[in-house]
Amino acid sequence: MIGLAKENTSGGLFIKYLTLTTLFTLGLVLFANSVYASGKYTIQSGDVLSEISQSHNVDLESLLASNSSISNPDVIFPGQIITIPDANGKTYTVTAYTAGYESTGKEPGDPAYGITASGNHVDEGQTIACPQSLPFGTKVQIPYFNETFVCQDRGSAITKGRLDVYMSDLDDALQFGVRDLQVQILN
Repeated sequence: MIGLAKENTSGGLFIKYLTLTTLFTLGLVLFANSVYASGKYTIQSGDVLSEISQSHNVDLESLLASNSSISNPDVIFPGQIITIPDANGKTYTVTAYTAGYESTGKEPGDPAYGITASGNHVDEGQTIACPQSLPFGTKVQIPYFNETFVCQDRGSAITKGRLDVYMSDLDDALQFGVRDLQVQILN
């Protein structure tokens, strides 16, 4: 990243920053409510959503997110067909970031350059920025990368349903863009 910053002082870095920001914003708009489903279930007399979520091994929040027609989780009807989300994980909107100015506002030489919110140094294939709902140290499996990451960082745009994977190379981060990926929270 140091060489990249020196090579692009005349505006190239700004263009990459603008591109990364645009891709991230576009992803937030396009994929804000995407959830993939793996099955359907017909409500039976006496069913309760919390019990349905337990019996299908999905959390209640994912069940509700997959069924926008349910405005009140306490009111469901026999014969109503609901979507059961994939029990193997949830779909998250995943972006990529670097330690550089374009992602963090920090330049090489800054004492906090490459340091995560948890105090660790960024590490490609390990560091991930997670929402506040996932404590530091939480392990996150993302099959797309065939990696298990550790929540070590935060980001102002990393809210519920979003993750930001650390990549050391800006071009790789830009090429990755914004994707909806299956994610398993391991602990």
